[in-house]
Amino acid sequence: MRAVTYSRISTDLQSETSVQEQTRRCKQYIEMKGWDFGDSFEDVGTGMNMEREGFQALMERKEEWDVVVAFKLDRFHRSSANAQAWASDLNNVGKNFVALDIDVDTTSAMGMAVFRIITALNQMEVEVTKERTVMGIVAKQNSGKWVGKPPYGYNSAFAATGDDGEKGNLLINPSEADIVRIIFDQAASSSASEICNFLIENGIRTRSGSLKWASSTIKGILDNREFYEGTFYNTNNEKQQYEWEAIL
Repeated sequence: MRAVTYSRISTDLQSETSVQEQTRRCKQYIEMKGWDFGDSFEDVGTGMNMEREGFQALMERKEEWDVVVAFKLDRFHRSSANAQAWASDLNNVGKNFVALDIDVDTTSAMGMAVFRIITALNQMEVEVTKERTVMGIVAKQNSGKWVGKPPYGYNSAFAATGDDGEKGNLLINPSEADIVRIIFDQAASSSASEICNFLIENGIRTRSGSLKWASSTIKGILDNREFYEGTFYNTNNEKQQYEWEAIL
């Protein structure tokens, strides 16, 4: 069995095991298995980047080896999905890999099965985390709390007070609120682009202090009349009132 090693450190993880120590331990494993050592491939950089020079060289020279050994599975790929796809591609061309940290050795059927179980569980954990995050956002919105950057016309109550109980609540920004009212007044007889021109001609600035307004910004404000009137619909399609003061 022809074996090579792959080692990598991330520039953002200075405390991780050095490339030299990773390679040493991988060579020890190769010697223990009685395989023929061929070469070592090394990288410094994130595992999310597929353009790593050492990794590319490893794959370009795959005809020279049968199995590649790494100290940790995430040295090959940080993403479970990427690791699974990569392992499948290797398997299709008769190549294998070893990850010493989780005792996975795909030169055996059991080793490949263990790897597939581990990556499936990792991917499931990612999906569950995403699902919980979405559910948390929906629950917060359903209770009349704002999620994300405050919309034009409002400031974050938490940012203003530092009170954890104010998270998700908004405070009217008086100067911006006046402009919101002007925008809705103008909308009775003007298009979004015409409102932009009106604001620019009157020296009214955006939140960032620019005199350049975008039609999409104006349209976004106009499309959210109910929000500016202080109302929203919960998941039961029931009209509710926000806790904070409405602009319109």
